[in-house]
Amino acid sequence: DEVFSQLVPGTNVNPDILIGARFLLTQMIVTSRIGGHFVGGFATDSFFGGIVRLSDETDFPDSGDLSTSDLIGITSLTFLNPSDEVFGDLSVTLKPGWYAIVFGSGLFRTSGVGGAVRNGRDDGTQSYIGWQNGEGWMDLNSFFSNSRFVVEGNIIPEPTTFVLLGTCGVVILLQRRRTE
Repeated sequence: DEVFSQLVPGTNVNPDILIGARFLLTQMIVTSRIGGHFVGGFATDSFFGGIVRLSDETDFPDSGDLSTSDLIGITSLTFLNPSDEVFGDLSVTLKPGWYAIVFGSGLFRTSGVGGAVRNGRDDGTQSYIGWQNGEGWMDLNSFFSNSRFVVEGNIIPEPTTFVLLGTCGVVILLQRRRTE
């Protein structure tokens, strides 16, 4: 009720509005799930979350219906009432580079209506984006703030890390043999 009455601000997530944020990876990761803090009118309303590859920090997804090859992966989530953090499983490998996490409805067999609750903490590095039917993609930093969007996963060590560990292991074994 507080989100819908705007006592606690929120941003719409529905078939006409997609929201998200850009992010930069400096290492390869394998994601496990994505999500954030959302609220919906009915606990059975579904929405989607996806990861899209971008060319740089000013790029947007190539399409408003996420039907282009820049979409890396998609998952389904369920709005909760009262609001809470929700997650959907998504296992994809992401190389270093720019990406966007995007949430919406009306695509990928989802039809829910809800919102992203704006009661998190921004640190000044966020790059929020949105798409609205009839308007296209746009930067939302001046309008949209304090949302919690999450990509969870594990860092994949670079091959040079394995080579370094192997070399250290060989050196240690040789040193142990000399002392025996």
